[in-house]
Amino acid sequence: MTEHHSGQTIPRCLARTARIVAAVLLILALATTGLRADSKSTWDMIKERGTLRIGVVQAEPYAFSDPITKQWTGMAPSYGRALAEALGVKPEFVEVTWGTAVAALQANKIDLMPNLSVTPQRATAVEYSNAPLSYSALALLVHQATTVTTWDELDKPETRIAVSQGSSEDAYVTQRLKKAQIFRFGSYSEDLAAFQNGTVTAVALYHPSLVVLASKVDDAKIVVPKPVRSTFSDTAVRREPDKTLRDWLTTTNIYFYNTGASQQWYEQFLLARGIDPKTSPSILKEQQ
Repeated sequence: MTEHHSGQTIPRCLARTARIVAAVLLILALATTGLRADSKSTWDMIKERGTLRIGVVQAEPYAFSDPITKQWTGMAPSYGRALAEALGVKPEFVEVTWGTAVAALQANKIDLMPNLSVTPQRATAVEYSNAPLSYSALALLVHQATTVTTWDELDKPETRIAVSQGSSEDAYVTQRLKKAQIFRFGSYSEDLAAFQNGTVTAVALYHPSLVVLASKVDDAKIVVPKPVRSTFSDTAVRREPDKTLRDWLTTTNIYFYNTGASQQWYEQFLLARGIDPKTSPSILKEQQ
């Protein structure tokens, strides 16, 4: 049987093919545009926005937001303002927690997270400047009558210890104390409240924070259990191909540390809280 084709069939096929090709090209163009937008470096986005988004945790002396003025003070805000000034942009403070800071970086909610203790687990998800801003020892807030001096003495069922959920303190205490009761709270104020009302017998935090908490309690002292657990805090950034921001922070952090700026920011906050800086260990390794 012989097939017959109208004269319009071939032109219609060509037109349909052309429309399909055009649609595919449009999709590819849109995808490429989106890819270009997603591939912008954090450094470029900061410059375009004109703002630097700094993650802050409501945790003295690292950061504190006044409930009336809504102004942020503390080590991280002082550091953030210094960075923004150097970049010629405005600082923007975004509240997070120690447990959500890494996710906030990955989700592009913040550009950097200062004062974040370095752990191998965190380092798999974000990058650090590898230029510490401060050093501190893990310490305990306990009652004056407490005589413990080692971690082993704390590892018993009657020990009730508070930590901030998702923090590096949480990770260490959970791994170190198998028999103790560990209470996890969302903020330092909750840790302190649990200590004051008798829910816990100790609060585990790094010493800069405990200096502030201890000033709010009469029957309390700070103990650094042995073996001493020392660490340093660094600035974390999103893991990305462009390392401009990370490399700049490395240089900048070294400058702030060597010039004593980070220690100065710490002391300024202590003075604002009526605490004599001389009663607190330095956050500079060379002065500890």
